[in-house]
Amino acid sequence: MKNTKKRNSEMAYRVKRVAEICGVKIPSVYKILRGDRNNEEVFTTYMELRERDNKLLDEVKKLVPFT
Repeated sequence: MKNTKKRNSEMAYRVKRVAEICGVKIPSVYKILRGDRNNEEVFTTYMELRERDNKLLDEVKKLVPFT
């Protein structure tokens, strides 16, 4: 039986940044994102970073034609 879960390096990097910004441990951030714990500051910070990363990626895609 193969392990079908793959590590998402983008999410791992974002979680690490959120942990550093909010002063919590990395496993706590994962638990908050899963819904096991409730911390509005951590969740909001994560979502803001994700939104910024998505906007940056969209702008890069506009500038660099991938053909």
